[in-house]
Amino acid sequence: MVFKRPFLWLTGGILLVSIIAFSFLHLLPLNIFSIQQKPEPEPQKVYDYYLVVDEKDGHTLMYVPLVVSVGDEVLSEENKLYKVVRIEENRAYARFVEDINLEKYKKK
Repeated sequence: MVFKRPFLWLTGGILLVSIIAFSFLHLLPLNIFSIQQKPEPEPQKVYDYYLVVDEKDGHTLMYVPLVVSVGDEVLSEENKLYKVVRIEENRAYARFVEDINLEKYKKK
């Protein structure tokens, strides 16, 4: 029974230190544990018109007075489907995807 008192003091001291340590956790900056986010890309400058050109040979597919974005699809006069892959100033480069057969969409 003699050693009960030091044991209680030791347990109480450890408990007090742990409570104080946990109470200071809110002072830690939370960005230590957060994931770094990517910076947002610069907004695209808007032009009055865009030239859509074939990426492979550079011939002009279309001249449009609309804002063009990467991922837009373009159907040429020859019924060829292109997808815009990059934009430099007012020139959009499109990659050939497939030939489109419009005959199957015509009403009979």
